[in-house]
Amino acid sequence: MARTELSESEKYSNRLFAPEDSSLKKIRGELTGTVFEGINVAPFEGRFLQMLIELSRATKIVEIGTLFGYSTLWMARALPEEGKVFSIDRNQENHRKAKEFFKNIPEREKVQLMCGDGLDMLYAIESHAPFDMVFIDANKGGYLYYLDWAEKFVRPGGLIIGDNTLLFGHVCDAPTKEVNITETQVQIMREFNERMSDPKKFTSVLLPTREGMTIAIKK
Repeated sequence: MARTELSESEKYSNRLFAPEDSSLKKIRGELTGTVFEGINVAPFEGRFLQMLIELSRATKIVEIGTLFGYSTLWMARALPEEGKVFSIDRNQENHRKAKEFFKNIPEREKVQLMCGDGLDMLYAIESHAPFDMVFIDANKGGYLYYLDWAEKFVRPGGLIIGDNTLLFGHVCDAPTKEVNITETQVQIMREFNERMSDPKKFTSVLLPTREGMTIAIKK
């Protein structure tokens, strides 16, 4: 979901708590002027993901939805030297761009970029389970399938995170922005949130950011 205009509070948070270095700026800059502009996580959200990784002592992460690798880089930087992000994208051009960005930066050793159908790629890495964290930021129609997989392959105490889980307010019938969202996507996301809210399975919360981010600790 695209986001190109930031509030003053978002700008303040980004500037003070999540300043970007040249590598992050380069990735975000490549998105500017494309159909993907603003679709990446905000800098403060990238920093928040880093905090979750450090708090949970995660070392093995799965990211579903690489785009150009902006959130991938934020997460890789929070991992210890032996850590790994398995980042999946079905779009070949996105995959090519991400590979180009990571080719010459130190974090490349912590990142395995994978291109193909999400479920096929997830099947391919099941031998590396259990995982410490799964970050879902891909096609909205696939969120329930990705959650099925994450519930099975994330360790107890591990994290499952879904981005864009409010769909700019459409999920709670209070849209804040006119974007191209179908009723099917809304229903899928509502079911995703309802499942993530199950206290028997998770300790969870939905952060009411502009797009929404749902975070669950698996019991």
